[in-house]
Amino acid sequence: MSKQVFCITGGANGLGRELAAFFSRQAEVIIFDINEKILEAVSKKLDCDYQLCDVSDHASVALAIKKVIKKYGRIDCFINSAGIYIDGEIESNNPNLIKKVFEVNSVGPVLTTQVLVPFLKKQKSGTIININSTAGLHPKAFNSVYHSSKWALSGFTESIQPELAGFGIKVVDIHPGVMKTKFTDGTNTDMSKAMEPHEVVKAIDFVLSLDKDTIITELTIKHL
Repeated sequence: MSKQVFCITGGANGLGRELAAFFSRQAEVIIFDINEKILEAVSKKLDCDYQLCDVSDHASVALAIKKVIKKYGRIDCFINSAGIYIDGEIESNNPNLIKKVFEVNSVGPVLTTQVLVPFLKKQKSGTIININSTAGLHPKAFNSVYHSSKWALSGFTESIQPELAGFGIKVVDIHPGVMKTKFTDGTNTDMSKAMEPHEVVKAIDFVLSLDKDTIITELTIKHL
């Protein structure tokens, strides 16, 4: 049996890189990111493939996914892990960064799903995993932009699940708490209860191990 094909956005850093390192042992992994130099270095280290891709740009997403389909013939799992963090008082947030946060965190997974769906419908199978956040479950002062971008992702994921279920396509919403990555460097995030990314990787591996007709639609994982 040929290896499954996994695509991971934001795969050159943080949780995305941890996911790529784990799944590249058992699957054909293609990491998507916007920095080709870093992509090339990480893909060489992890012995995986890569695609230069800006998830906030439809043309870039469509080209990257088309290249993967052409080379591998299928995509079994697509993990939307790319993200941008922002915090602070709303009036202090940079307007351009506010826009980019929504473009990457909210619009990005919508665009990848839109491009993927026709291919997955032909396969009559496939799993889309959206790396959301506990921020997508509750409000928090001084985090209004980031939290609302993740709320948008929650709404999209929950809405698209029943739309695609009849085609054998699973869509999973993963809500990790704070992790020990560079994602929140330079911000006011309390890291005292941050968890190791590999714990989230283990949870996702379990989600993917379930029978083809069984799905965990939403999973929250955080420090005790």
